[in-house]
Amino acid sequence: MNGMNLNQFQFEYDLTWMAFFQNASGQTYLRYGGRRDADAETYMTKASLVRAMRQTLVLHEQGAAKPSSRYEPVAERVRTPADIPPMRGMISRRKVSCIHCHDVKVAELRHARDQGTLRKEMVFTYPDPANLGIRLDPDIQYRVASVAPASSAAAAGIRVGDLVRQVEGQRTLTFADFTRVLELAPASGTLGIVVERNGRRQDEMQLQLRPGWRKSADPSWRASGGVVGPNAGLWGVPADQARRREIGLTANDLAIKVTFIHKPWSRSAGIRLNDYILSIDGQSNHMTTRQMQSYLHQNTDWGDTIELVLYRDGKKRTVQMTFPDSPPE
Repeated sequence: MNGMNLNQFQFEYDLTWMAFFQNASGQTYLRYGGRRDADAETYMTKASLVRAMRQTLVLHEQGAAKPSSRYEPVAERVRTPADIPPMRGMISRRKVSCIHCHDVKVAELRHARDQGTLRKEMVFTYPDPANLGIRLDPDIQYRVASVAPASSAAAAGIRVGDLVRQVEGQRTLTFADFTRVLELAPASGTLGIVVERNGRRQDEMQLQLRPGWRKSADPSWRASGGVVGPNAGLWGVPADQARRREIGLTANDLAIKVTFIHKPWSRSAGIRLNDYILSIDGQSNHMTTRQMQSYLHQNTDWGDTIELVLYRDGKKRTVQMTFPDSPPE
């Protein structure tokens, strides 16, 4: 991302891969990329990429690039990642001053924290249409593959097989096109969507934006999550079946073997290598280490004290962990 114009290329910086198809004037035909919580590559298939490239050629022949707008700007000014105030300190500690995509979002959130405007929900950028009940076909990304029962999409009348033509007046040929519109959608209200069904364009439907609609179930893949709250200051691996049987746990129970301790607050809590974490802040359902850290990011704050249940030497013991009052630099 070194030198990239952030006023021109705005996307989900936490993701794995992203492409913009544009003309020589910087106008966008379509976007390609993005990811779901569960899998980084669901919407990156050979078939969908070939389709996107062919669609771009047709749109180019038609002169049908999207006009400059808040959704797809053609930047008049340049703003690079290096212009985000915390970025200089972030890359100064590196042997190679390479700025990754996720660094941009981390720096933006750190700047918001420094300005006193950081909110935990700011982690949830570029929401998946599945948050509104629409699961898109990975290969034909404007076709509705499934509609979640009791969702906003179901209530609006969206059906399996519908072809999404526009969302809020914007052409949406790909998953990335759709998520771009969702990124700029309000926290509440409605979203207009136009679909084609059985060859006929339907009247615009309204998707209700329910409270908290932007949040997803498992943001643990998001590298930026660590900016909004503390972590446990350790790493671990899931307990094997033999150890679970010994402790009396099922596959649905939390059991993380501590393999690395890297923060003073975890050491001060009395946690040791090879301990098993059975509960943290009252949570005892199965989680990976990343999911455990993500839970803490979203549900605890610096200065909080939480309780952990550990298993060591055949016994359970309860300890308390107190996070420092502010994040260490």
